[in-house]
Amino acid sequence: MEEKKKPEIAEDKDNIKPGTNNPEEKKCKRGGIWIFLTFLFLITSAVLGWLYIQTKNEVKVVYVELDKTKTEKASIKKELEDMLQQYDDLKTNNEQLNAQIEEQKAKIQQLLEDIDKVKKASYWEIHKYKKELNTLRKILKSYVHQVDSLNTLNQKLMAENQEVKTNYKKVVGEKENLENIKKELEEKVDIAKTLRVINFNVSGLNKKGKPNNRAKKVKKIQVCFTIAENKVVEPGNKIVYLRIARPDGSIITSSEYNLFEYQGNKIAYTAKREIEYNNKDTNVCVYWTNESDERLLKGTYYADIFIDGKNVGTTTFKLK
Repeated sequence: MEEKKKPEIAEDKDNIKPGTNNPEEKKCKRGGIWIFLTFLFLITSAVLGWLYIQTKNEVKVVYVELDKTKTEKASIKKELEDMLQQYDDLKTNNEQLNAQIEEQKAKIQQLLEDIDKVKKASYWEIHKYKKELNTLRKILKSYVHQVDSLNTLNQKLMAENQEVKTNYKKVVGEKENLENIKKELEEKVDIAKTLRVINFNVSGLNKKGKPNNRAKKVKKIQVCFTIAENKVVEPGNKIVYLRIARPDGSIITSSEYNLFEYQGNKIAYTAKREIEYNNKDTNVCVYWTNESDERLLKGTYYADIFIDGKNVGTTTFKLK
């Protein structure tokens, strides 16, 4: 009998169990891994790229912020320095206000020094400086207003003072003018009230009383004159003083006590006589007698007449 052969079993690819060493399966697994890795790489690259861009932008922002705070710091310093200059320009005579201004200047100077010590100012510090700066602006504005008000008031007072001075000078000028007029009138009245001597006649007399102009013979000097009429002068008794000066300038006098007052001084006189004056022409003669027998000098003599403390007449005569 023929032996029956076992039928060959055909391979069924669809019925291959997983976990076997199927090449197709291995190939499929490797492809999935690469896809996953590629996707992960792309995601990681995108995240790293985003982080890089964000970090770069943050660095830029930091640099910008640092530049901005540096600029604002410089701006604050510049405004503080300008404030100091404005305070220097404030001029006033009020000592209390000047002291307050100096105090504010010291605060500004101290703030400038504090800002210089800060190398990198933060936003908080910049905010603090700006706040102080705003306060200082308001204070400066108030002082400017006060100084302007005081200066305006001072100018007004100065103008009023100048007007007062001008009026005072005007009044003083008018007063001086009136005083000058008064003085001139008084001088005119004084002149009008001054007696005037005319018709001088001086003679040397010898022992016998006869005229003689020889110096060694003269024992007496006679001075005659007329007191002119004057209606202004108060009438009454008058003392007439005769003052004779020798050629050498010395005054002829009988005693060192023969003195009278003239222009506030006591001066010597040669002889005197009391007369009565009634506002009419009055003839008068005054004599000096040489009781010491002293020989007179040759030359020109001066004879002055004084009445009421005034020199009312002068003449000269010569002795040979």
